[in-house]
Amino acid sequence: MGLDVSHGAFNGAYSAFNRFRKIVAEAIGGSYPPHKSPLVCSDGDIIVSPDQNRFYVPGSWKTFQVEQPGISAFLLSNDCEGEFSPELCKQMADELEAILPRIEKLDDGGAGHIERDGGFLAVTKRYIEGCRLAHSENENLRYY
Repeated sequence: MGLDVSHGAFNGAYSAFNRFRKIVAEAIGGSYPPHKSPLVCSDGDIIVSPDQNRFYVPGSWKTFQVEQPGISAFLLSNDCEGEFSPELCKQMADELEAILPRIEKLDDGGAGHIERDGGFLAVTKRYIEGCRLAHSENENLRYY
């Protein structure tokens, strides 16, 4: 059992998709649960602790949603059902493509289905291709 995403964008375990989200969040300077360690502000306040079940993005959450609606949707979406419009697919693809160099630096090859599919960089490129295909065919990208 796992997640299938239409247009060949992703196929693998839910845990693999969660690791994919963790890398994307890390590439934008954020953190996705389960967190590696506490994120601490310069004044010593903990922003996110390892046991918090939410993700962190740098700066204002509202600004992030406006400036990066594609990655925002990617991180917030249900991981077992739902769909994205062709327009949102294009935004996801564009925004993910912009952070490919950072994902490449973070890519440790992954494990499980991520490793099977060539590592985080290859998985991200495949997801981008699926988003672009859905957009070009004017179809929704579906999670099932």
